[in-house]
Parts: sequence; C-alpha cells; structure tokens
Amino acid sequence: MSVLFFHVMRYKVLSPKDPANDRFILSKGHAAPILYAAWAETGLFSVDDLLNLRKIDSDLEGHPTPRLSFIDIATGSLGQGLSCAAGMAYVGKYIEKAR
Repeated sequence: MSVLFFHVMRYKVLSPKDPANDRFILSKGHAAPILYAAWAETGLFSVDDLLNLRKIDSDLEGHPTPRLSFIDIATGSLGQGLSCAAGMAYVGKYIEKAR
C-alpha cells in the first residue's frame, strides 16, 4: 500500500476531492486503519490523530466514511468496493470526459 500511495497514485493532498486525483477505494472496509495511516503519512492530518481510531467521538471510524474529505465511498461488505470503483471509473472515463 505504501508503494501505491507514495509512488504510483497522483493526488493533491490538500485537495482530496479534486476530480483529477487518483482514487483509492478500500473494498474491505475493516482494513481502514491502514488507509488512515497512509493518509496521515501524506500530511493530510496528524499521525497523532491515529491514536483516536475507533473511539466514540473520533472521525476515524472502524470503516471508512465519506464524512472524511479523503474518503469517496463508505465500504463495509466484502466486495462492495469493487463495484463502486468500477462505477466511478466508468463515470470518470465516459461521462465526466463528455462535459
């Protein structure tokens, strides 16, 4: 995952919703801690915030949620992310390009 985040993906850390950014969809939502850790390493938020993971008042929940600016889709059920990512890729390639 670190190779993907730091050597392959193209994104603007301070503008996570930029349409030109590459997207990362975590299909198995319960692996959210590694996703949060990667975004913390980019500097999007403090690494110290990771200590609040899954606490009742924390934004870093057990599964990714689009309430966070760097999450595009909530995932939970295994395999759900694949169909969502396919749909997002289709829209990005065929519909957004047409505008």
